[in-house]
Amino acid sequence: MTGVSSVSSVSSVPAPAPAGAVAQAAPVTPAVAQVVDPKVAEAAKGFEAVFMTMLADEMFKGTEITSGNPMYSGLMTQQFGSAMADSGGLGLAAMLTKQLGGEA
Repeated sequence: MTGVSSVSSVSSVPAPAPAGAVAQAAPVTPAVAQVVDPKVAEAAKGFEAVFMTMLADEMFKGTEITSGNPMYSGLMTQQFGSAMADSGGLGLAAMLTKQLGGEA
C-alpha cells in the first residue's frame, strides 16, 4: 500500500454530540472591570431618554392620547420616554456608555 498509514488509536478525536444536544459555552468572565465615569453614564441615559421620547411622540401621533391639549401630550410622551429609558429601553445607553467609556 502506497502512502497509507494505519492509525491504531483514535482516542484523541472527541465523540460527536448526541442528536438534539445543545453545546454549552464556558462562562465568560470579564478580565478587568472598568470604572465608568458617572457623567458619561448620565449623558448616555439622557440621550436615550430623549430618543425614546421622540419615538413615543411619533408613535402616539394621531391617537386619542395626543388629541387633547398639546402641552399635556408633550409632557406625557416625555415621561413615557424617560420611563422606557429608565427601565432599560433599547440598550442604547449601555452601548453609548461602553463606547464613550473606552471599552469599544
